[in-house]
Amino acid sequence: MALSNPFGEDRKARGTPADLALLVLGGSAVLIALILWFDNAQGGLTGNGVFKSLELKPWVVDPANAPLFASNYLFYPVYGALCRLLDLLGVFAGDPRRQLTILNAVSASLCAGVAYLLARAMTGDRAIAWLTAAFHLATSHVMFLAIVNEDIMPSYTVMFAAMALGAIWFARPSAARVAAVSVLFSIGWLFEWRLMFPTLPAMLAALWFCEPRLARRFAWIALFLACLVATAALVALAWRGHAGAVGPFDLIWTGKAVRSVWAGFTWAKVGYLWDGIVAYLLGTGVTTFDGLPGWDIWRFTTTFVLLGIGFVACSTLWRARDEGRARAVLTVFGVTFLAGEVFNLYSQPQDPQMQINVMAWVTPAWSLVLLAAHRRWPARGPAAMAAVTMALFAYNVWSIAPLRGLDSKWREAIGRLERQGDPARTVFLLHDFDWTMVYGSLHWGTAEPGVADLGQAPQALPKFKWIGFTGDVLRHPDWSTERHVESLRQQIDRALALGYEVLVVRLWDIPEAQLLTETGMVADASRLGALQRMLRTDFLATPVSVDPVAGSVYRLQRTAGR
Repeated sequence: MALSNPFGEDRKARGTPADLALLVLGGSAVLIALILWFDNAQGGLTGNGVFKSLELKPWVVDPANAPLFASNYLFYPVYGALCRLLDLLGVFAGDPRRQLTILNAVSASLCAGVAYLLARAMTGDRAIAWLTAAFHLATSHVMFLAIVNEDIMPSYTVMFAAMALGAIWFARPSAARVAAVSVLFSIGWLFEWRLMFPTLPAMLAALWFCEPRLARRFAWIALFLACLVATAALVALAWRGHAGAVGPFDLIWTGKAVRSVWAGFTWAKVGYLWDGIVAYLLGTGVTTFDGLPGWDIWRFTTTFVLLGIGFVACSTLWRARDEGRARAVLTVFGVTFLAGEVFNLYSQPQDPQMQINVMAWVTPAWSLVLLAAHRRWPARGPAAMAAVTMALFAYNVWSIAPLRGLDSKWREAIGRLERQGDPARTVFLLHDFDWTMVYGSLHWGTAEPGVADLGQAPQALPKFKWIGFTGDVLRHPDWSTERHVESLRQQIDRALALGYEVLVVRLWDIPEAQLLTETGMVADASRLGALQRMLRTDFLATPVSVDPVAGSVYRLQRTAGR
């Protein structure tokens, strides 16, 4: 196989600027249309976007006094400035929660432009580059994270650009090329710190395997690391004296979530890892067929498709293994995948934000599948692959359709809950990952879970008063099960003693198996079972209502004799 020349040296690269402009503008338009249709800035995965937007707000209204966060050092200043620009343009003015979706859409379209350049550099084919960029946008994780307000997209875009550039330039490294990739790579992880870990070993491995001279290998690696440290130092210097500013080595190692409840290897995470890998490509619109009991069509079909893509790509690269470009592409994307999945097994392997950069290998691999199809069927191959991409995009849009309109629906649901339980006199008992908590925080104001600081009812502020079912599990993973159970009991008892009504939303009716599915990343079955048994033994639940969005609502009282 003959991979084409690196960026900027492809004589066939006619039309590239026009293609990129059309791709970025067209991709942004399509994604923004999806945002308006979807009406769900959170997306239905986590409530991170709500809390990120609250942390972002100071960077929009008062950037001089807004605090920096070491693990997202560049994200808040850059996105804060861009939100101010959207305010001037009148785009969701004053609403960073939804402005994040617009910025993510543009970022994802820029990333599609990077996919175009990478495919064109690898194959020298304009049509394949277009189809690769379209495929990249059509994958489930990329499309989804491009239209919601999670914070990963800008860092992923910069990191993917660094990976693409390294995959081409490290075939023939020079001081300027190594330095440029290192700086770009560093900017990526300065947006989101954890992106450093899967790709740093991949970059160093590529420099090692693509340079035949031993002394030069060490020199390139040393230069890459030196530029990484220098970039961190310059960024730290630029923000010196600002609230929350840290030094360069505190940026390089922030320790984010290393000792949190999410950290650690468990067998349960292997299943979550599988989910995270296959969900990168296909959404969960169809998981099972009733006529095929036990056959999970989503997991198995997607697994076979990914294995097929990987087989074709690896076979093509193996035949070109004597070329530096083939080795660089395989090493940068392959080692990122392997190192990243080990890292994910330690953290949250099912989370799209943890998988999007690790599964980046699928995009260049798909360009090689397109190349193989084009060589085998010059006319029909590209047309068939274009149809596959269109079907993939349509399927993934269909998969998220059940989540459409949740912003509007939850705004109405929170209004109904407020009418059922006066916030001044009510404490809510919620699953910590429940959407009632997320939208309650959005509409009533954020508040830490717990009742330790509450006075006698009624109390106006904080308006949102709640107890987290696994709140202490998240904050004190070292506690025993007995201590967690006792803490939850004491919190409910204290709320009742202070004269508050305790309303439990959805949690009372969750079967134990579903509770484990929703919370298994942070607590095992025995701990969850103990918490649930305590609730049903020590408290009596009286039905209040069944909300069509929030779910069942019960009023808790102590059981007789307590």
